[in-house]
Amino acid sequence: SVAAGWLALAMLEPMQLAPVCRLHGHEERVWCVAWRPGTQPPELASCGTDRVIRLWGPHGGSPVAEEAWELRNEIDASEQHERTLRSLAWSNHGGVLAVSCFDATCSLWQQDPGEGPSRSFACKGIVTGHENEVKSSAFSPSGEYFATCSRDKSVWIYATDSRFEYECVALLQSHTQDVKMVQWHPLQDVLFSCSYDDTVKVWAPDGDDWCCKETLTGHSSSVWALSFDAEGARFATCSDDRAIRIWAPASELKGRTWTEASSTLPSKQPTASNLVAAPFVTPLFRGTTGLAAAGGAVPAAEALANTPAASDVAVTTWRPPADAACSWQCAVAIEGYHPRPIYCVDWLPSQVTPAIASACGDNRVRVFQPGAPTGGREAWVCVAEVDAHSGDANCVAWHVLPDGVALLASGGDDAEIAIWTFSK
Repeated sequence: SVAAGWLALAMLEPMQLAPVCRLHGHEERVWCVAWRPGTQPPELASCGTDRVIRLWGPHGGSPVAEEAWELRNEIDASEQHERTLRSLAWSNHGGVLAVSCFDATCSLWQQDPGEGPSRSFACKGIVTGHENEVKSSAFSPSGEYFATCSRDKSVWIYATDSRFEYECVALLQSHTQDVKMVQWHPLQDVLFSCSYDDTVKVWAPDGDDWCCKETLTGHSSSVWALSFDAEGARFATCSDDRAIRIWAPASELKGRTWTEASSTLPSKQPTASNLVAAPFVTPLFRGTTGLAAAGGAVPAAEALANTPAASDVAVTTWRPPADAACSWQCAVAIEGYHPRPIYCVDWLPSQVTPAIASACGDNRVRVFQPGAPTGGREAWVCVAEVDAHSGDANCVAWHVLPDGVALLASGGDDAEIAIWTFSK
């Protein structure tokens, strides 16, 4: 029966977002958190309205222990910037930190030589060109390019330089409104941007220039952010329309039994928050860590009762495109879980465990994973949900520790940063 199905669902061991610590230091809204690549123990950078970049990390203890976390470093950017620091972007190996600011510039910072996390950072250069607020920046996977976007509706691509004299190689003006974020494909120098004009655009070289290769539509309001999976096979977007959309190459969707599915909150049934966190009932994904072995979640009792055998499960492996400047299509729309705009999404950087975290204007952070396919369609459901901040949750960012434990950082209007673990 339906009741029996939900009882069985509730009795299984759930995945949870468990609090590790809360980090205090910012005086005003936190806009962005960004994990530094290639550092152990982990190091987290944050920025916001107070124009100070702060770097946090565990000292002399486990990263999952509350008492281990401390403020490691502070970078006062008030001499370089006159307004809010909107976002942060590390270079691929964590050697350079780019800071995007509402004063229409980006600053480039590098840590002084030596050892120890408390070494000072020096501003090595200022990237200019935009007419007003710079919202986001990103380094390409090859390290050859640096991209920025702005409220002035433009995307700029620069050639990087070891002397920090970045030269503009392309000025892209296809968006008709404020551009919220730029992200490179994780393996190819193909750029993606999302905008207040409700679209996502794909940019790639065309001879000696760059051009818009694809314009993706589907959201009905501003697209705030996007994030790729580890392989670059799919990416997620989030919007003012309160939906998350997952996109895949059209060539991957061709020939499958579905093209677009809507993963909506089941009506008149327990929600993820009612169950603390929606648990897993079928091992779709295997791996050596607890996360990888957790499997997929089922959004309704009917799905539980009709869970297919492994041989009947829809294809769950996704191949990255040979050329990321290809045609992309929406594969899944995750709807009904967010009552307010979704400001950020981040895809867990794991090749065996799909998970997407979201930051919402209802102060909450949620985690979604694919569950048992229903009707031949992949369904994503909320598997964990927390009231993360006492104001809007503005940002989320994943980090996977060497032992496979997943850390999630969030920042909000309450000027706080929260660190969570995602596990059973």
